[in-house]
Amino acid sequence: MYSVASSASYIPSLPREGAVLQPVRFGPGHAGLALAGLRQRLHDEHGESLEQDGLEQSGTTVAISHGEELVAALRIHAADTPQLRREMGALLRLERFAGSWPAESIVVGSRLSVLADYRTRPVIDLLMRETYRLVRDSGVRFGLISCAPELHALFAFYGFREYLPPAILPGGTATLRMALVCEYQADLLASQSPLLDLVRQPEIGESAHAWLAQAFPMLG
Repeated sequence: MYSVASSASYIPSLPREGAVLQPVRFGPGHAGLALAGLRQRLHDEHGESLEQDGLEQSGTTVAISHGEELVAALRIHAADTPQLRREMGALLRLERFAGSWPAESIVVGSRLSVLADYRTRPVIDLLMRETYRLVRDSGVRFGLISCAPELHALFAFYGFREYLPPAILPGGTATLRMALVCEYQADLLASQSPLLDLVRQPEIGESAHAWLAQAFPMLG
């Protein structure tokens, strides 16, 4: 079984132009150059600045290519990544998980990037399904994110639920704290998530959800 930190350490060749949408994985420290074009397009489209940050070297990135271009990407980290714990540990209450779950059973999503023309169900479904396969096969039990309120519906559709009240960041910006319990069928079924058919061990999801609901009563 491979881990989130090591399973995507290769960089496969991108499909030739005209090919269908394809998932691509990049291991820690390998995605920067490949994502340069995506970042430039996002800057041109929306003025979004997505330069490499302190989490770049520790993140595994799942991306979607169309032809020779990367059009969407989701970056995730193991919960014991030092820089991640410094930047997001308190916000996501990672210490609450530490006493009961090994660090490798928790991943945190730190950046979602999708070109405007590709913010469609086929692209996002493929991105989320490929990410789910990666974390499921790595033995992950919880996927955590912090996201803007306007993204609530998107993540809820794929099975994420708020496990803590919204937080107010420095500057007054609100952020949501959401969790996906891997292999928990009930949440995926309730939202008709495209991830539902990827569940392989539902009993694992049941026990993980029971713990999370007890640790974070808001979820229950």
